[in-house]
Amino acid sequence: MEKYTQYRDRGTGIAPFIPFATSASTFQLPVAAVLFALRAPMLMAMAASYFLVLQFMPLGAFFQKGMLWMCMLVAGVWWVDLQVEGVKRGTLSRHPNRLPSAGSIIASTFTSPLDALYLAATFDPIFLVPSFDTRYVFQLTLLQTLLYTFAPPTSKPYSSKPTTIADVVAQYPHRIIVVFPEGTTSNGRALLRFAPALDSFATHVRSTSALSSHSRDDDTPPPLSTRAQSPTARNVAATPIFPISLRYLPANTTTPLPHSATVFLWRLLGQSSHMIKVRIAEPVRVPDLPTEKAEDTLAATSSSETITERTTVSDIPAKRVPRPGALEEKVGEALARVGRIRRVGLGVKEKIGFWNAWKSQGRRRK
Repeated sequence: MEKYTQYRDRGTGIAPFIPFATSASTFQLPVAAVLFALRAPMLMAMAASYFLVLQFMPLGAFFQKGMLWMCMLVAGVWWVDLQVEGVKRGTLSRHPNRLPSAGSIIASTFTSPLDALYLAATFDPIFLVPSFDTRYVFQLTLLQTLLYTFAPPTSKPYSSKPTTIADVVAQYPHRIIVVFPEGTTSNGRALLRFAPALDSFATHVRSTSALSSHSRDDDTPPPLSTRAQSPTARNVAATPIFPISLRYLPANTTTPLPHSATVFLWRLLGQSSHMIKVRIAEPVRVPDLPTEKAEDTLAATSSSETITERTTVSDIPAKRVPRPGALEEKVGEALARVGRIRRVGLGVKEKIGFWNAWKSQGRRRK
């Protein structure tokens, strides 16, 4: 793998895009073939019935979650090891606020289609995939999210319209929002560099909070758009963000390379069982982040807001606001801590370069 040294993190030496290489023994290969032949038709039939018919019927979230759990059971995902940071085993029922609930955000690692499948079966969320070069995110369905794990990384997945995390939170106050801040999948050995979308959420809260403070401290009424959105802004600012790390045993069900659906299904269905290790960190809130004095020109970060360009901090009393990058740093540290992985400086752009180099070498590893 010396050819791909430039796609290793310089600080840690970790290569987050190289897929796991596994070899089956003479005994394991026939067993894997039998398991695959038995499971594949059942899984395909259940998936087709769900995505083509059942998800559009008014059957309720409980039934739809049950169907997704059935799909995972058929695929061999039999064990889920759940741990919540700061909560002892067996006492989780005493700490309901330590689990994501309606109106919260989940910042999840992104390594496999099983990520979206497990999160959908557990939380019935709205999925957001960030653009790697802008502050925008794209809202995807469960099926689109599953397919995106096999697709080459792009700044605009499918035909979804760009939006922001704050807009989605305001639009769906009673739903859980799942964001994959890395923007693309890895092999699970490290946490990739985040896309700008997560930090733009804190920027949105910072700007709206400063304007709200201005309206309280000054007799001059704020702009109509700000007055109309101030209750929503307060709700968005209080939104808890739960970092969740998902890891798998065996670890070869990750999909760091595009167009690896066949390999993924073979490894998923050809092994006797799989375990998901779920680690939930303490929730992060924007008002609790490290702060600094506001010094820059305030600008709207939500596409639905309009703020005059001449509104500057000189017109507003000095306030303490979250430091730029603090939310990204806090969530990244939490994911690395509970997932017991290292953070690397590689991201979507480096993965695009790696994928082009991999294709040029004609690699087709199973």
